[in-house]
Order: sequence, then structure tokens, then C-alpha cells
Amino acid sequence: MSEQPSRLNLCCSLPSDAKAANPNLFEIQEVADGIYAAIATPQYKVNSNAAIIVTNDGTVVVDSHSKPSAAQALHQHIRDLSQQPVHKLINTHFHWDHWQGNEVYAKIFPELSVITSERTRHNLTTPGIGVGGVAFINQQIEALPAEIDQLKNDIVHAANAEEKSRLETHLQQAEAFLEELRGLNPILPTQTVAQSMTLNEGGREIQLLLLGRAHTDGDLFIYLPKEKVIITGDAVVDWMPFLGDGYPEEWIGTLDALEQLDFTHMILGHGNVAPKSHVSFFRSYLTDLIDAVKRAAADGATVAEMQVAVADQLAPQYEQGMSKYPLSRYRDRIESTIEIVYHKVVHAH
Repeated sequence: MSEQPSRLNLCCSLPSDAKAANPNLFEIQEVADGIYAAIATPQYKVNSNAAIIVTNDGTVVVDSHSKPSAAQALHQHIRDLSQQPVHKLINTHFHWDHWQGNEVYAKIFPELSVITSERTRHNLTTPGIGVGGVAFINQQIEALPAEIDQLKNDIVHAANAEEKSRLETHLQQAEAFLEELRGLNPILPTQTVAQSMTLNEGGREIQLLLLGRAHTDGDLFIYLPKEKVIITGDAVVDWMPFLGDGYPEEWIGTLDALEQLDFTHMILGHGNVAPKSHVSFFRSYLTDLIDAVKRAAADGATVAEMQVAVADQLAPQYEQGMSKYPLSRYRDRIESTIEIVYHKVVHAH
């Protein structure tokens, strides 16, 4: 799940391509003609990135962030890009930070189609699946008061003015997020995808691809072959990926399938727009992580021992690349990630 864009030598990261939507929430980057990435800026209560695809028949939006206020802020900018209505909203997967803003588009555009994979719809409507879905909204509401109390306590004991200011910002975001969640109107898919299919939208070919299980069991990739752009959701990110609802070994095969496609730019679930070469780095990280955990387990290491040894072993190659943003840095997540891989890959067998 979030960010501070690393600058790449790409058309879409040049200053002339950046437009100010809400500078506190997104940076808008034109990736190809009429295709925009809304790159979420770092926030304590994270938002996903979004993609905006302008066609002659209407606008297609991919992912709606963690809350309606974020979707509303992005919609204001979409109005500057096109006078066409948003007629399709695609959610790449079921996690909370990618769909909880759906209601904004549904309210403004009553004819809106909301599209997900079949598995994502199942995950959205089935309690206890993971960190998303309708039932997870109440889990967030129940957990936030304790989180808010902890932030208040941390503010009292802040070591310095800078830390206090940062924590006060986090507290404001947490309190505002709780209020939004209490009034949330969850909007579910109106159309599902059981196998890869193609949309022909006002002169654009938009492929909805199911390439395999990865970040979740329902990841949907949105591919524009003519423009050579692909939107990956969290199946590819530019920071430490969350593996809790994922399929680590199958994820590697899904990335192999992704790499077979002809594209030059990826709009990721989190982090800046990336070149195709980022797939190789991301896949290598997962491959090396899984191999290292397997070897450590075969040598009799405990999970606690792995969390030190494997983290240090992988750090020279991956820590810098996985620590570009203020959130979800390598050292923030590597210990929990190693434990997840152990239980999903080693212990599962």
C-alpha cells in the first residue's frame, strides 16, 4: 500500500507532465495520450494510485483509493481532463485502499459500471478473507479508536517538536478517516470478469487480463496494447509488497506472464510510474526472498533467526530499491514479510 515518487527518465515523470490536482493527495502524470496516472502522495492513511483513461465514449477510472474524499479530490481533476462522464470504474483487487471510494463515482454517474474479477467480488462480499471487503470496513471502525488513543499518547511523549508535528498529522488523518468510514456506502461490482476479455472504448482497446494469482487471488491487470501501458494494481508496486493475502510462489509465475506482454510503462498500485524493467527487479526480490527463507528453514533456523539473517542477506541488493518512500520501507516490513513467507511457503508444505 504508499510513496514519494522516484524520478525516472520517462516521458511521464518530467515536470512538464505533472498537473496539480490536489497537491496533498496526488500528482497527475500523463503516461500516454489521454492516459494519466494519479500518483498518491505519502500519507499515514494511505491511498492507492489510480489510472484515468480518457476515451471518446467516456472516461475509465482504475481504483478509487481508501476513502471517498480522495476519490472526490481526483474526480475534480478528472473534470479538467475530460468533459466525458466516468462510465466505467475498475477495481484491481479487494483491498481497502483500492475500492472504498467507489461510492463517489456511483453517486455522480448513476449509469456507472463497476468492474472486478469474479474472485474480487467474492472477496469483497465474504467476511474474513483479508484486508478488504465490506466486512473489513467494520473491522477498521472497531480498531481505529484504540489507534487514535495510541497516537494521542505518542504525541504526549514525543521526543521533539518534529516528531510531535508528524504524529499530530497522523492523528488528524486517523480521526478524519474514522468519520468517513462511519458513513461509507460500499459500492460493489456490477460486472465481473471470469477470464481475460477486451473492452473497446471509444477508439481504445483495453484488455482486462487475469494472469494468475499474485497479490491476491483475483488480481486484474488493465492493458492498453496500442499505447503500451499496463496498470498492475498491487501485483507490482515500487515499495515492499504486502504478502499477507498473496501467493508468493505463484506470484513469480504471474510476473513471468506479465513480462511477456509488450509494454513500456506501468502504472503501479503504489509508487511512481515504472518502466518494464521494474518487473525483473520486483520478481527477483520475491524469488530471492522465497529461496532464502527455504534455505534457512532447511538449515534449521527459527523464524526469529531468519528475520535477522535473511533480512541482512537480501539488504545489499534490495533495501535501497525497496525504501524510496516514507512508508513501507524495507526495514519496516522485512521481518513480517519473512514470517509470512515461512508460513505460506515452508510451513504450508
